[in-house]
Amino acid sequence: MKILNIEYIYLMLIPSLVLLYLISTNKSELERVFDSKILKRLKINRGLDKNTKIFLLFFALFLMIFAMSRPVIQKGVVEVETKKAPVVFALDISKSMLSKDFYPNRLEFAKLKIINLVNMLKNVQFGAVAFAKEAFIVSPLTNDKEAFLFLIKNLNTDFITMQGTNFLSAIEIANTLFENKKDKNLIIFTDGGDKKSFEKEIELAKKYNIKVSVLAVASKKGAPIPINGGYLKDKNQNIVITKLNENIYSLCKKSGGICVNATLSNEDIKKISSFLNHIKKEIKKEKVIDQVELAPYFMGLALFLLSLVFFSIPSKSDFKKIFVFAFLIISINAKAGLFDFKDIKKAKEYYNEKNYQKALKYFKKVAQEKKSAQSFYDLANAYYKTKQYKKAIEYYNKVQTPNKELERYKLHNLGNSYFMLKQYKKAIEFYEKALKIKEDPDTRYNLELAKKMLKKISKNSQNQNKKQKEKKSSNKGKESQNKTTKKEKKNEKPKNKKKSKKSSKEMKNLNQKIKEEPISKREEKKWLKEIRKKQKTLIYKIPTKHKGIEIDKPW
Repeated sequence: MKILNIEYIYLMLIPSLVLLYLISTNKSELERVFDSKILKRLKINRGLDKNTKIFLLFFALFLMIFAMSRPVIQKGVVEVETKKAPVVFALDISKSMLSKDFYPNRLEFAKLKIINLVNMLKNVQFGAVAFAKEAFIVSPLTNDKEAFLFLIKNLNTDFITMQGTNFLSAIEIANTLFENKKDKNLIIFTDGGDKKSFEKEIELAKKYNIKVSVLAVASKKGAPIPINGGYLKDKNQNIVITKLNENIYSLCKKSGGICVNATLSNEDIKKISSFLNHIKKEIKKEKVIDQVELAPYFMGLALFLLSLVFFSIPSKSDFKKIFVFAFLIISINAKAGLFDFKDIKKAKEYYNEKNYQKALKYFKKVAQEKKSAQSFYDLANAYYKTKQYKKAIEYYNKVQTPNKELERYKLHNLGNSYFMLKQYKKAIEFYEKALKIKEDPDTRYNLELAKKMLKKISKNSQNQNKKQKEKKSSNKGKESQNKTTKKEKKNEKPKNKKKSKKSSKEMKNLNQKIKEEPISKREEKKWLKEIRKKQKTLIYKIPTKHKGIEIDKPW
């Protein structure tokens, strides 16, 4: 066994011994007045006596000091190979990044893209730089993804007063982070600034052998810059509109990187991720001491001894009552928890196997027990998959949740259920409600389809009304005609006339359908296939209370 921080023992043991001496020699008022023999007779012997408590207290204190000194058992030195690719993110924090052509603004949108990209990348060292007129380091190159994401999420940009976008300073600072790395990749999240030429930046990137990629966070139409409750204006008091500066594409192309325009979906960061996956990762051999930390064991024993000192030891009868009560609570909760867990697990397995009937059976059990928003939602999804759309609507309506994401999925699926029942007005209503919470390409797709289907039905009903009117007018005309004999009716001429009339009417109707029909049958089949493919469902996942375990987000 080896002690790594032995100075803790020297510094804390001496004052602890002095304290022990003072407490042990100090007598209470009763001990000063009465004789020790009389006090023994008067006291009720329950629990530990004073001297035992003092001994346990200081023994626990010593164990805690010893734990702080980090005792370890060292097994030996192990050589570990690591494969890491260094990537530095440079975030533009100039005033133009406060424009709101991306929600909530360009800057916050860019931060979200960095977070999503970091979660997507593997075997990468991350570093971060923020820049405007000047650049400064947010995070050096690190393997700690959680710490890096914390810094990005909490990057405070309220103090931004700097004008201009200095890409040269961003490249300079990024190079200091890379140090002696062979493969250097810098990804800049910016609107491009207002420079026309990037020749100096290209020269500097080539000099340091840095591949510069850009995620362009700005639209071609542009947007004004909000400032002090209004918008930034030029010398002539005209509102300044900042647009995407496409000149920055030359920096990416000539330095060996890629330039991607920001999108609402994750297509943009997928392109950057696939580009970075081709990077040759540097193999490093590091020597690490394989050791076992003993501090938790000493600390655990110390806490146990402290519990004996500060809490009176219960009697045998108390022990029995506590044991019976604890056993009853644990057994009831364990049974309920185990059965729920088994039902949820089976339901999920059957659902993933597309055996929706069996999944429905288990989801019903979970919903009856839990009666939670999540359980109702899962049950509604199972009803939807078994084509019981009315039942699905019933349980989707039972989902009451403050979670906006779950609420959006519920509204989306309600729209799908009404769509399948051919109640297109209702479907449109719920799709629009879902889109108010968050813009989603699948919901937008389904909304457009529902609108087209509604138009088709209205056109068909109009055509039917026209046909009925034509039939009535033709019947009136026949009544007014002169009566003819049966032989005359059988003649070929009138037959030919009727045929010719019918054929001409059919041709007109066909032409009208081609012009007016908003969606063809063939198109309708394609759209219906797509909507079935894009139906989003959410499986209930048991939340865990254990820290340090990553939990998949359920939606």
